[in-house]
Amino acid sequence: MISKDAVSGIGRSGINLAQAIKYILRGNLNLKETAVQINKAGIGSIFIVSITAMFIGLALSTQMAQELARRFGAEHLVGGIIGVAVIRELAPVITSIVVAGRVGAAITAEIGSMKVSEQIEALIVLGINPIKYLVVPRLIASSIITPLLSVVAAILSILAGMILTKYAVNLNYGIYLDSTRSFVEVKDLFIMALKAFVFGITITIIATTTALNVSGGAEAVGNAATKTVVWSIIFIFAFNYIITSLFFGA
Repeated sequence: MISKDAVSGIGRSGINLAQAIKYILRGNLNLKETAVQINKAGIGSIFIVSITAMFIGLALSTQMAQELARRFGAEHLVGGIIGVAVIRELAPVITSIVVAGRVGAAITAEIGSMKVSEQIEALIVLGINPIKYLVVPRLIASSIITPLLSVVAAILSILAGMILTKYAVNLNYGIYLDSTRSFVEVKDLFIMALKAFVFGITITIIATTTALNVSGGAEAVGNAATKTVVWSIIFIFAFNYIITSLFFGA
């Protein structure tokens, strides 16, 4: 039964994504609602993403600076290693997990509440397509804000690592940044943006599809929000592996 539900959910998500893309390509956009969703999802997530990113940078530099300096005398490589790790993997993945927990769950709770209170049926009766009205603005918003938040996360992680490395092994800021620039390529920035873009779309499609299929009362809405976060994280890791394999695999 679990496998059947999972396959059914993936199928519904694919159909909803196809319909949303169709509306986007046709230019059937509610720009005002899209701007509202960008503000809610993006501005509201900056603080938690920033704090998370800074602690990631601090944790990485704490471990790497001492080890590289003590074992290999290669503390000058800390900036490059942190830059590659953050930009290729940690920034898009951690940012997307934060977005899934904060934004994805909120989307499911909001639309799920509309579903159980029969507001979705009311929209259909009025001739308003729920995919166009509810999914498209949130899909566009997430595809924009997740890459931007990933950029913020990457910058803050690298800067936090730079500051701690200075105090840990007295590494000059210029040497740290030169190492980062020598290790990080334009390709890495592109892959970070691509991952975040895919993850953002994935989170929104899972959240809206789960919400549109809620049945029951308040407990069902809560269960749906939990389901959204769990499945979003699973697919984030799955797509992260696929994209990484495509660009860096043997």
